[in-house]
Amino acid sequence: MRDRRSAPRWVLVVWAALAAGLVVGLGLWIVHGILQGVPGPVVAGVYLDGAGDVAVVAVYMVSATALATVSAVMVSRVPWNRIGWILGVVAVWMVAMFDIIMVLFFLHSPGDPRMDLANWLGTWTFVLFVPTGLVLMIFPSGSLPSRRWWILPWLAILGTAGWAGLEAAGPGIGLENELPNPYANDSIEAIAEVVAILLLPALIGTVGSLLVRFRQSSPEVRLQIKWVALGGVLQVAVILFTWAVDLLSPSDFPVQAVLIGMLSTLIVPIALGMAILRFRLYEIDRLVSRTFSYATLGALLAGAFYIGVIGIQALFGAADDLAVAGTTLAVAALFDPLRRRLQLLMDRRFNRRKFDAEQVAESFSVRMSSTTDTDELASDLTATLETTLAPSSIGIWIRD
Repeated sequence: MRDRRSAPRWVLVVWAALAAGLVVGLGLWIVHGILQGVPGPVVAGVYLDGAGDVAVVAVYMVSATALATVSAVMVSRVPWNRIGWILGVVAVWMVAMFDIIMVLFFLHSPGDPRMDLANWLGTWTFVLFVPTGLVLMIFPSGSLPSRRWWILPWLAILGTAGWAGLEAAGPGIGLENELPNPYANDSIEAIAEVVAILLLPALIGTVGSLLVRFRQSSPEVRLQIKWVALGGVLQVAVILFTWAVDLLSPSDFPVQAVLIGMLSTLIVPIALGMAILRFRLYEIDRLVSRTFSYATLGALLAGAFYIGVIGIQALFGAADDLAVAGTTLAVAALFDPLRRRLQLLMDRRFNRRKFDAEQVAESFSVRMSSTTDTDELASDLTATLETTLAPSSIGIWIRD
């Protein structure tokens, strides 16, 4: 008979092997790249030219480790779900490519054809990690909503392959094409550019499959979908932010955009793991309410600060320091009342259970002040507790 405890054991071994692989690759880069000052290689599409790009390697390692951890937990707890296995394959791919690139970099000097191969691999192999959010098409059961959705996985696979081909066949290597691409091919690049567009219908179809599941599923599955939907919204918001900053200052933000973009791709896999494992599943409404309220609060305060500084300077001709100090005091005074008002508004919209519970509790306190009948008060208290806390059982002891 199969030992159920064997799965976590070998999963832990694989996770430890992946972590060790990342450490080995990091050591090779530190010895050859930082200590000896050899430029290179290319990691996640970024050409490393010394200690200044430590953040790129660190973010890559954190991303691979987080993905491997989410996969290991999911495979151990819910081995029948394909999502954990898919995330695990992507994590193994990331670590394997990282080690291959670093070994080639350590053994060969710049200009060597095998070093060119390492840089070329670093240009496109990271692409497989980015569309991991598309596994949402099989969330939460690990399979498609029905056979009619069979085209979605193929669109995702072809679109990802097109994107990888676009990076691999381009004219240069690195964010700013610091190195020539020895494997550049205009024909492949043109074809890949067309095929990569398939990622867009794959993304739209993934969102559509989640909507279909949400309408047809049980309340618990709907809570799971809310978790990953929140993760998707946050990831899209981060990506839009990086794009906006990159457009405003393209020369100052390329590496930071890559780092933030890579970290943002972890949001959906982590949300997936939490939803499937049902970790704090029933707190999603509260989390959504807090997220939207604080995001709105931050945007409003930032806008008020910017308008206040400009307004004070325009109206009173005040110096920059005086305008900033005055606006800061005004924004600080607005923070607490605006936060309470936004929190009430968001709870009413996204966290109805908490809002309704507060209304019921307040109504009970009013009735209690005017009620003298013990039996009526006990009955009212029981109904209030059932509405607000939904306990499994209720017992009231009344002292004579």
